[in-house]
Amino acid sequence: MNTSLYISSSALQAYQQKIDTSANNIANVNTTGFKRRDQSFSELLASQINNQFDTTQEVGRQTPYGIREGYGNRAGITQLNTEQGQGIETKNPFDLMIQGKGFFQVSYPSKTAGGQSEILYTRDGNFHLSPNSNKQGSYYLVSANGGFLLDQNETPIELNNQNEVNIDSNGRIQLKNKNGQGGVVNSPQRVGIVDIQNPHVLKNMGDNQFSIDTTVLPNGANAANYARTMNQGETQIQSGSLEGSNVDLTTEMTDLMTSQRSFQMNARAVSYADQMMGIANNILK
Repeated sequence: MNTSLYISSSALQAYQQKIDTSANNIANVNTTGFKRRDQSFSELLASQINNQFDTTQEVGRQTPYGIREGYGNRAGITQLNTEQGQGIETKNPFDLMIQGKGFFQVSYPSKTAGGQSEILYTRDGNFHLSPNSNKQGSYYLVSANGGFLLDQNETPIELNNQNEVNIDSNGRIQLKNKNGQGGVVNSPQRVGIVDIQNPHVLKNMGDNQFSIDTTVLPNGANAANYARTMNQGETQIQSGSLEGSNVDLTTEMTDLMTSQRSFQMNARAVSYADQMMGIANNILK
C-alpha cells in the first residue's frame, strides 16, 4: 500500500509540471519567436542501503546491486523545441525573421557601475529605433524589451537619421542617403546571428529571452564554447517579417487534456491508498 501511495504521489508531481509546461506553451501561442518546450519523464529508482541478500535470489537480476525499481516517476528534462515558426509579414524594415537556426544577440547595460553588459539570446526580431542620448541624430536598434541589437562583433548597431536603411538576407545593413546623393553603401556592421551548439543549455530569462546556463556546463567549459557567431550565408534573414510561435494549439490542447485526466486518476489512486491504509490501521487496533 505504501508503494502504491508513493507511485501515485510522484505521478501527481510529474503531471503537474507537465500541465504547467503545456499551459505556458498555450499562453504563448501568439508570442513572436516563441519556442515551445517538451516535458519528458524518467523512472524513479529506490536505493537499497543494505544490500545483504542471498545471492541465490539475485539470479537473473537486471538492475545494479543496491538499486531497486519502483516508486513511480518524475518530471525529467524540459527540452526546448527549436523548430521554425511560421513567418508573419509586417512590411516594417526593422522587423527581422531568422530563416533556419540561430539567435539574435541583445545587450543590456550593467546595473552596477563598471560591470559588464548582459548578453541574452532571442528569436523575437521585433526591433525599432531608439535615440542615442549621447549623440544627436543617432539611433540604436533595440528590441521590444529595450535591449540593444548587436552586430557580428557584439557591438550595438548604430544608425543615423540621414540614411534610408535596408537589411539584406545576409544581415548586411545597406545605407542610402535620403537626399538621393550617392548610391547604396554597405555599413561595416551587420546583424550578428549566433549559433547555440546545444540549445538545451539555454535558460529562460523571461520576456522570450535566453542565456546560457553555466551551471549545467561541463567542467572547464564556458558560455563562449556554446555560442558561435555565424558567417554570412550560414543562415538567412528576412526583413519585413516576424517569426511566429512554433506552438501547435491542437497538439498542446490534446496533451493538456491527457495530462489532466492522468492527474485525476492518480489523485484518485492516492485517495484509495489512503483509505486502505486507514482500514489496515483499524484492523490492527
